[in-house]
Amino acid sequence: MSRAVDRGAFAALIEHAAAFSSRDNAKYAKNLSLPFVHLWPNGDLLRYDTDAEVDLVAHYERAGLDAANFGHTELDEVELILDWKDLKAFHTKFTRYSPRGDRLSQSEAVWVIVRSGDGWKMKLRIGAASITSR
Repeated sequence: MSRAVDRGAFAALIEHAAAFSSRDNAKYAKNLSLPFVHLWPNGDLLRYDTDAEVDLVAHYERAGLDAANFGHTELDEVELILDWKDLKAFHTKFTRYSPRGDRLSQSEAVWVIVRSGDGWKMKLRIGAASITSR
């Protein structure tokens, strides 16, 4: 974190990475503010309008991840780039790991969260652009 960030907002980013890594569609959907949009570097969109549409294995495939060899994601860097009362945007860098802990790749993206009740949920992801791969 490079600027002071509301701890609840930062926790939402950690929870999002964990939910994405969980292989649990319901857990991931609970972390999203629907409709949720993922804008890929080539301009393609992935959109979830309902919990039932969430499919992490398909999302992994779209992200170029082999679901059988994907273990988890860890945030490496987080920079707050937009700080509004009910919306925050972050430039993120994160690393994907295999189940054994081998580094698969590092990517960067913009993640946008919105206030939801007394917490935060992911509304938009832009990216992820690969920085490095094995």
